[in-house]
Amino acid sequence: ERIDFRPLFYITIINNKNFKTMDDQNLDYQEETKTGLKTKLFSFHIDFVKLEIPYNYWHINFENLVEHQTIKNQYTIKPEIWEFHKNFSLYLAKKKAVVKFSLPYFLNGHNFCKLYLEDFWEIEKFMSKQLGLEIEFAEVKELEFGAYEKIDIDAKDYINSIVGIKNYELEKSTGGFKMFGDRKRNFHYKIYDAVANAKAKKTFTLGNYPKEGLIKHEIKLTNTSPYFDSVFYNDLYEPFASYWDELEKDLIDSQKSLVLKNRDSKPLLNSDFTNILFAGLKLYENGTATENVVKSLFDLIENSALTPSQKSKRRKAISILENSYNQKF
Repeated sequence: ERIDFRPLFYITIINNKNFKTMDDQNLDYQEETKTGLKTKLFSFHIDFVKLEIPYNYWHINFENLVEHQTIKNQYTIKPEIWEFHKNFSLYLAKKKAVVKFSLPYFLNGHNFCKLYLEDFWEIEKFMSKQLGLEIEFAEVKELEFGAYEKIDIDAKDYINSIVGIKNYELEKSTGGFKMFGDRKRNFHYKIYDAVANAKAKKTFTLGNYPKEGLIKHEIKLTNTSPYFDSVFYNDLYEPFASYWDELEKDLIDSQKSLVLKNRDSKPLLNSDFTNILFAGLKLYENGTATENVVKSLFDLIENSALTPSQKSKRRKAISILENSYNQKF
């Protein structure tokens, strides 16, 4: 029986591989995380990583690698060595090897799954034995952390109805996919139709995806340094490290901060900042506001007659107030 990889479930670790677990406390689509936050998200996992690894050229097993046709010193794994080889990329610089791959795709050929402790060890063992790379203390330079959500409406329509999230910029938008970002933090948030994505990548049957109503939420850190002091590969499966807590909290907060189009909102009497704030108070007075103040105000702004530039400025001003008052309460 596989042991579910979640920091919540580990009590002790002895000699790095002898451990006890608590009963799996996950509900089907309602999880309570270690931080105490309740969410409809499930199957939290590390997805993509970019690792930097000090290496010895003479230890690299080139017999198991295929060099890129046009890029010198860049390699993939031979198909006969590993079934899901297409996801993997290795670049050998002078002093460090750079490895890029999705952990769940590398192991399972899809990412509609959780990760388990022995999955991390399996990758570690493969890299050492088959490629000559010791990744246990490899530095994680980039990573993606994600989870799934079941919805009862059309996924594409739901994603297209998303107006924004906090004061992040809209960086990319296609049918069934949106990405918002805070470039100063190298922080990006992705949401997409997981079923459509699986069909496009031809992993739908392999991953046993549902026919519809499944979306993926992901945090993408294009540079982990502004976010964490440092994080290494073995930290990703260390049960007492705080990385999981922080990533889970940010993912849940991001999901709850999504602002959707509200076609039923009454127009503002005036679109200046004072009117927006007072209209927000009236929503709370008559009980029609959402549970989140910022979301209610963003809804009012989105359904106003303001230009896109004016809407952006109003949202930014509200975000500044939100951050300032959060420090006091």
